[in-house]
Amino acid sequence: MSKKIKTKKAALKTFIIYLLIVLGVILSYLVGVILLGTFTDYKPESVEKLDVENLSNITLDSSSLVIFNWNIGYAGLGKEMDFFMDGGKTSVPQKEYVEKYLKGIAETILENKADIYLLQEVDRKSKRSYYIDELQYLKDKIFDDQYNIVFAYNYKVSFVPVPLFKPMGKVNSGLATISKYKITEALRLSLPGEYSWPTKLFQLDRCLILTRISTNKGKDLVILNIHPSAYDSGGKLRQQQLEFILKIASDEYEKGNYVIIGGDWNSELIDGKNFEYTEVKPEFYIKLPEDFGLKGWIWAFDKSVPTNRSVSGPYKRGETFVTVIDGFYVSPNVEVDWVKNLDLEFENSDHNPVMIKVKLK
Repeated sequence: MSKKIKTKKAALKTFIIYLLIVLGVILSYLVGVILLGTFTDYKPESVEKLDVENLSNITLDSSSLVIFNWNIGYAGLGKEMDFFMDGGKTSVPQKEYVEKYLKGIAETILENKADIYLLQEVDRKSKRSYYIDELQYLKDKIFDDQYNIVFAYNYKVSFVPVPLFKPMGKVNSGLATISKYKITEALRLSLPGEYSWPTKLFQLDRCLILTRISTNKGKDLVILNIHPSAYDSGGKLRQQQLEFILKIASDEYEKGNYVIIGGDWNSELIDGKNFEYTEVKPEFYIKLPEDFGLKGWIWAFDKSVPTNRSVSGPYKRGETFVTVIDGFYVSPNVEVDWVKNLDLEFENSDHNPVMIKVKLK
């Protein structure tokens, strides 16, 4: 055998060894990630009682109140940001942006006084937001012991392994309902439907927060803070979850209570092209089902200002796709005085806030 052939065989053998080592490392990593996800998988009960922090004793003795709703995008999706799940590249924004956005979020809430606040995507010590407890930050800046505060996790994963070379890592995030009136009951209700294994190990465990507030009319005010699924092909998960939300709301109304559903619906609440944009509409934006609704119930959303933008790239007015997916749905015994979207140009979140004033009949 010639020296040249021996050299080639040696090189091939070395290449195969290195290839097997690389494949072994990749396989070990994947197995390790799946095992970690399996052993640390967050498995909430279908119904869980939630603690109410800073319990005050202020009773709802007024027939009118203002509610503020905002998906704050974990203080990581302001106007400069893109997101890898939307076609962008970023999974973990720069720390200075998170701090800037969180400061802006607090300032916006302070400037827009309300009786009740519904927040979504509030991080509590997640890698993507540099382990800042965003709810504690807002409590320190805004919400003192005059407010009742309820929080429920809907995203609790020890390690999110995507994207491969800059994974999101640990995520602790959820919904918060904050009220200046006494909350007599707070529940975390799991929404139905889930992704297939092993994807579900690293996905959100969707839920809603049900809060109950006594009124001087002998009825309860029941508020549902919601955030159904996104990114589900064909909207099958969303359909199941929306039907579940309606069932809960209908049951409470049948008891004689006032019911208000508010949040990020992850479904378009408007028809057609209400706003100017040149970006092709991302396929995961879907319209609310045509047959969705309850007899006599009222939609309350503002068509004049978008509440959500595509995060395929940084926000550019007139180019980025925008729409309305945030708003309220109220029972027949609740009268809508006004509803407005705050046009913040997506400065600190990929959502704009929505405010509503209602009267309890």
